[in-house]
Amino acid sequence: MAGGQTRIPGGRLRRLGKLAGLTARVGTDLVAGRARQLLGAEGEPRLESARRVLATLGELKGAALKVGQLLSLASDQLPPEVRQVVSQLFHKAPTLPYPAIAEAVEQELGAPPEKLFASFDKEPFAGASLGQVHRARLADGRPVAVKVQYPGVDGALEDDLKNAEVVVRALGVGGSLLDGREYFEELRREVSAELDYRRELERVEEFRAKLSRWPDLVVPAAVPELTTRRVLVLEELEGPTLAELAQQVDSLPAERRFALGERLVRAVYGPFFFHKVIHADVHPGNFVVLPGDRLGVLDFGSVKRLSDPFWRIYLTAMAAGMEGRPIDLLPLVREGGFQVNLPDDRGRELLNAICHVVGAPVVAAHDFSKDSMIQQLYALKRTHALDLLRIRPPPEALLFYRAMGGLSHNLRALKASGDFRPFLRQSLRELGMV
Repeated sequence: MAGGQTRIPGGRLRRLGKLAGLTARVGTDLVAGRARQLLGAEGEPRLESARRVLATLGELKGAALKVGQLLSLASDQLPPEVRQVVSQLFHKAPTLPYPAIAEAVEQELGAPPEKLFASFDKEPFAGASLGQVHRARLADGRPVAVKVQYPGVDGALEDDLKNAEVVVRALGVGGSLLDGREYFEELRREVSAELDYRRELERVEEFRAKLSRWPDLVVPAAVPELTTRRVLVLEELEGPTLAELAQQVDSLPAERRFALGERLVRAVYGPFFFHKVIHADVHPGNFVVLPGDRLGVLDFGSVKRLSDPFWRIYLTAMAAGMEGRPIDLLPLVREGGFQVNLPDDRGRELLNAICHVVGAPVVAAHDFSKDSMIQQLYALKRTHALDLLRIRPPPEALLFYRAMGGLSHNLRALKASGDFRPFLRQSLRELGMV
């Protein structure tokens, strides 16, 4: 999997130039492909474009790759062969060669991998935006996964954020509708914090405790004595990821697809319901299907604690939808920190329309193989573009929405169908919300 790349491209202008070049090349691919189609010639322009995206974002890593991962969660409508390439942004992005990784391990832990571990695979089995993962074995025989941060990724991330900040500030000059500075600062804080693997170690231990009430949800044990700011060692959870399982989803029984989907819902919503915390990086490469169809949960670099007002309005709206009770969403969302800069009647109408789309799995059993949430939200965007800009969620909502979008994407990928409400209803009952 590791290629010839030995370091991450640095420098703001250089990284920006690579992204600009990618945009131009992809545009050329698609135009040429359309011309070939009109002429009746063969060609795979969309597939070639997807490969270019994977190669360039994989080379850049940092925030550029993170954005690519986020956008790929909305790839449901792409052709299957293109989705397969784009999905590799999650766990099979191009990686760095072993000598660069071995040097990074030695700098962090004081010895090369060969002296720290009984065995250490030189070929990584996963690559992502900030680091790559190698299989290894401890002296006592335990199999572990060693996540090593890419050398220089901290500088690359900072370059990407500075490039993005220029754009965000320029848009803010155009008035409050386009002013995204508070959202940018939220993302800057959260993404920058992911560089410290000691913080992630704390989140791993926290989530092991939070998910312990559900034995079929598994968080790997940590090895703190071998964890530093740039190296994280965890128990290896062996099994196919949801991303891999989704490639053969049509061969899975419907009952199994629903059972895995229900575990996924608990893994995401459980900590939110009972602890006001959300795993915000719920892409399909971060869930492993273990023996007995237990679900392993990985990668706790992006974890968000939500405020009590935001948590409460979400659960209040969910409880009302589940019970079929009418609710006035306008004052409710304002209590949770939303700004609704619309006349009350238009604000209520648009909030009700959004809630109708995203709340479908709450009010009845739902078939995610036929889910049209993405299309319906795009339709709302087309018809209410300016009004949607006048509804401004609090910055803390960004990672929550990222988690919810990832959860929906995974359930669609599994083609899960059934009634997901029993867990939601029982949790709301325990919390005194229904």
